[in-house]
Amino acid sequence: MLAYESGHQKSNGPDSPITPKLVADAISKFVKLKQKMNLRPHTMQQIQWKLGLLAGSFGSYYCHELTPSMFEDWFASRNWKRSTIEGAKAKIGPFLNWCIRENISLNNPLKYIILPKEDESNPYIFLPNQVSKLLDVAFAKDPGLVPYFSIGIFAGIRPDEIMRLGWADIGEHGINIKGHKAKTRKRRLVSLSNNLKAWLSMGGALPPKNKRKRTEAVRRAAGVAWRHDIMRHTFASYHLAMHCSPDKTAHELGHRDTTMLYRHYRELVPNSDAKIFWEIKPGSEDKKCEQENTAITVATPYADHIPADK
Repeated sequence: MLAYESGHQKSNGPDSPITPKLVADAISKFVKLKQKMNLRPHTMQQIQWKLGLLAGSFGSYYCHELTPSMFEDWFASRNWKRSTIEGAKAKIGPFLNWCIRENISLNNPLKYIILPKEDESNPYIFLPNQVSKLLDVAFAKDPGLVPYFSIGIFAGIRPDEIMRLGWADIGEHGINIKGHKAKTRKRRLVSLSNNLKAWLSMGGALPPKNKRKRTEAVRRAAGVAWRHDIMRHTFASYHLAMHCSPDKTAHELGHRDTTMLYRHYRELVPNSDAKIFWEIKPGSEDKKCEQENTAITVATPYADHIPADK
């Protein structure tokens, strides 16, 4: 916890254009407001968690006393990377904007912070042979999970969104994600690739029950490791490599533009491997990647598997 006692003022004076309010009290009021806004439980938990951290460090301060340098020091003290800071800004920023609206602060200090530099990191994705292995094992040991895995990998739909889908949402024109089932609350139609159609034709449960325990059993049997959003990252990387259209890939992902695609979702893969990926179907031969390393069973950045020049 950081200490900022020096220069700590309790009031802005009688002629102040704002009404001073303690950060802790403002957060309490803001959270009560958000609880009335029909947010999803996970979203509400994230907001409460991030604002709870803020209250723990700055609760005794008045909102108008918060400065960009205080936030920069706070982030640095927690050893947060740039990506983590951006996530915190997404949850704390609206609170600070609300403070301006409520006339208890004049500006949002997060708008003026200087973010630390960070080298681009490789997102974790599956190799084509890992996808084949995962789906083959799922079909053999727990076929009810085939729709969950295949939709996540070949359509890039978020896991939470898949769990809100039913077979009625899938038609010949694509997967219809209605507003109340989408993370962003905005409806979209996701395309069905030919290999995804083939996997969905095998049937299965949608949504699956006891997903966490069952998917873990399949992953262990297939010998593949799991990383956060790996199915969605896998889809984005191979879709971009195949179609060479950032706008098209971003549209399929449900993004407004290509910013998120380039910042978090895509890995650099060759078009030859993308062709293999989009041909993975039930009963198809387990084709090797160009890298020829089919013994890899741990999900790692794709670039790690590209052999050095000889």
